[in-house]
Amino acid sequence: MSQFDHKFYDFLTHPDSPGQMAAEAKRYGYSGIVVTSSKTNEEILLPEDFSIYKGIEIQAKPSRIREQIKKLKNSGIISIVRGGEEEINRAAVESVGLDILLQPLEFNNVLAKAASDHSIAIGFNLGSLIKLKGDARIRELNYMKTNIKHARKYNLEMILTGDSGSVYDLRSPREMAALSSLFGMTQSEAVDAMSAIPLGILRRKSPNYVQEGIEIL
Repeated sequence: MSQFDHKFYDFLTHPDSPGQMAAEAKRYGYSGIVVTSSKTNEEILLPEDFSIYKGIEIQAKPSRIREQIKKLKNSGIISIVRGGEEEINRAAVESVGLDILLQPLEFNNVLAKAASDHSIAIGFNLGSLIKLKGDARIRELNYMKTNIKHARKYNLEMILTGDSGSVYDLRSPREMAALSSLFGMTQSEAVDAMSAIPLGILRRKSPNYVQEGIEIL
């Protein structure tokens, strides 16, 4: 069995047309996507054996991040905080119920330990590597190299996402795995970050996730 004979998921997309994104993601080899745009409330014709899950990217001041996470804790919605400076990262990892801290810029042993204690996955945004150029891309790679070291040390779950805003941003699981090797992620880790880890989060969020084609609103 090939490592790429798994069910793959991208846990952060924000398309104008979720239906179009779903169809293209299915063609690329995905079994589901998390959509954070409000248009997931529309009726969507899904491809066969494909699921759309509702996500929310929490955008708030550090003092309000904990409050927003608490509101979503038992909602079944995938909660994501886009990492940044240490104050944002600290508020995120100290909050019970957050699913993913995406691409933290200032991440250290203390924050990694807190993320591990609260079962928070660390997200690696490959979309940024595709879009950034020059020194900005080098800085992003360095952040990723640091984050993966902390993830391994504290046995943190890792998530890979393309952060896709349109079908043109999508990359196949094989391409995602190849890109992740730029910051030292192994192929096995990359496959888990798009399959086993997302499935584990879905299990924790909803016991009925295995019913393929269900749209979580």
